[in-house]
Amino acid sequence: MGLITSSYRMMYLTAYQLTLEQKIQWIATAKMELVASSDEILALGNDLDPENPAVKQLEARRDKLAVLEKRLDLQMQEYQNRLQMVNTELQSCRSAVDSAIQRSFSYQL
Repeated sequence: MGLITSSYRMMYLTAYQLTLEQKIQWIATAKMELVASSDEILALGNDLDPENPAVKQLEARRDKLAVLEKRLDLQMQEYQNRLQMVNTELQSCRSAVDSAIQRSFSYQL
C-alpha cells in the first residue's frame, strides 16, 4: 500500500474504532440499567406473598430481562472482537505508513 492509501485506511480504521467503542459503551450502560431494573423487580417480589400471581409476573419479567442481558453480552462480545481486529489492522497500517515514510524520505549519500 502506498503512503496516501495507508493514511486514508488509518483514518477509516480510527473512525470505525471510535464507533465500536461507543457501541460497547452504550451496551454497558444498557446492561447497568437492566441490572437496576432486575434488582427493583426482585425487591418488589420480596415484599409480596410468594403465592401472589403478581410475583409470578415479576419473575417472568425478571427472566425476560436476564435473556435480554445475555443478548447484550453476546453483542458486546461481537463488538469487542471486531475492535480487537480493528486494533490489529490499525497497528499493521501504522507500520506500513512508518515504513513508507522512511522509504520515501530517507536520503542515501
